[in-house]
Amino acid sequence: MDFKCISDKMEEIPEDIVKKTGLSFPEVHTKAEYIATLSKELKEYKKDNLCRVPFCNTVEAEALGGNIKLGDAKAGPRVESYAFNSIDELMEIEEIDLNRKRINEVLKAVEILNSQGETVVLNVEGPFTIITSLVDSRIFYKAIRKNKEMIYEILNVIEDSVIKYMQEGINRGANIISYGDPVGSLDIVGPRVYKEFSGRVTYNILKRMESELDNSIMHICGKTSTAFQNMGYIKSHPIRFENKITYGQAIDHILENKKDIKIIGHNCIKRTALELKNSTIWSIEFL
Repeated sequence: MDFKCISDKMEEIPEDIVKKTGLSFPEVHTKAEYIATLSKELKEYKKDNLCRVPFCNTVEAEALGGNIKLGDAKAGPRVESYAFNSIDELMEIEEIDLNRKRINEVLKAVEILNSQGETVVLNVEGPFTIITSLVDSRIFYKAIRKNKEMIYEILNVIEDSVIKYMQEGINRGANIISYGDPVGSLDIVGPRVYKEFSGRVTYNILKRMESELDNSIMHICGKTSTAFQNMGYIKSHPIRFENKITYGQAIDHILENKKDIKIIGHNCIKRTALELKNSTIWSIEFL
């Protein structure tokens, strides 16, 4: 099974919305009320039925000590400089603090949107995407070759941190946890590193979260779910709809009517406003 990744351009914030809301940048990324307002406006603009937060992939890294430049409406938050200069320094990393910095505001925004009756998606980044926002990737990959035990220890801290964030997102009212680790994808890191490091830690995270999904579902990035299926880690099961609906409407249907389904994949969370391909959604079963 193969999956083609969609362009990140669908996450750009249209100028019309900036003008309509009067929200200023980069302040919009820093306050829960602004985050919630922008999320609702993006939902309406795209004719979607789901509200997604946050609007970047740097929130977790920042909460773990990363140096992030917040940018403006056209260029969102991104790494300004690496917070750690060596693997020895990165070894001192502590588990994520959810009560400080923007991650706290994102979780508050989830709570606000949930209280307003919105169906909320919390986008969560995987360990390789987080780590390569904290330290130069050349340093990181060199350590993968020469200091495996150190990398395992660092990944354990990141794994626990991601789980903690997901759990708190669900506690605050996130209906969908959308997980992806684009920097750690199979086509980027290769089969050996994927099996031993990025794929392994992603598997651990998703497997550990499976029992936490009482009234929520996990959406796995299509690149991850198809890689897992091709490697024999999961099975996928088609759920077909008779009528043409959007991907977001199909997810809503799963949330409301299919309480036994906890994990879905083989698609992209950025496609929720688009018509569901082949009227089919895929549930995921871990082996």
